[in-house]
Parts: sequence; structure tokens; C-alpha cells
Amino acid sequence: MKTRNILTANEMIKRGIDPQININVPKGVETNELEFVIIRLLYFMTSNYAEVNKISFEEALEQYGKAIITQIGVMRDVSKG
Repeated sequence: MKTRNILTANEMIKRGIDPQININVPKGVETNELEFVIIRLLYFMTSNYAEVNKISFEEALEQYGKAIITQIGVMRDVSKG
């Protein structure tokens, strides 16, 4: 069996500076592979959120979906400066 990284993330913490996250997608990773990893991660996060908050998966998915849209908008605004 062969294992390879599709996505790696590292957090750099320095005193007095907000943590910085570096995300690396190695060369050769196909778009569908990256999409699968991201969607699977979101699925696990949504499932966990539903379980912890004792709500249905569908309700958790709706809440998570709205939160993701908001966070992507914030990231876009921050990146524009």
C-alpha cells in the first residue's frame, strides 16, 4: 500500500503575532482528490457537530453550510485588505 499527502496544514505561532496557517497542496494532486479530502473533512466535522449538539445531521449541515459561507466571505475580505 502506498500513502501520499494530498493536503497538509501547519500552524506557526509566534508571541505577539496572530497564528499563521500554511496550507500545502503538493504538485500532481488532482482537483477531484483535493475536493474529496475537503468534502470528507467537512462531512466528519458536520457529523461531529450534530452528535455533540444532539441535533439531526440535516440541521447541522444547514448550520455548517451557513457558517462556511460566512467564513469564506470573511477570508476574502481579509485577503483584500
